Amino acid sequence: MPPVRCFTCGKPLGHLWRAYWDRVKSGEDPGRALDELGVRRYCCRRTLMTSITYAEHLSKYYSLTRESFIGAGEER
Repeated sequence: MPPVRCFTCGKPLGHLWRAYWDRVKSGEDPGRALDELGVRRYCCRRTLMTSITYAEHLSKYYSLTRESFIGAGEER
């Protein structure tokens, strides 16, 4: 889940997340992307740079299906 606000100063950051993430994924330097987006405070930069989209990481390992959930613990 992307950050909505900086955890330290409270500055809104949610509107910058998609632009930042797209730039970094395309290969741009994260520091340069933040500079161009106008993120100057080190606390805000840290918040954006260290945010992890857990859903994308967990989806690689999560393979629970409806059948395995309903039939958990039952022999077939």
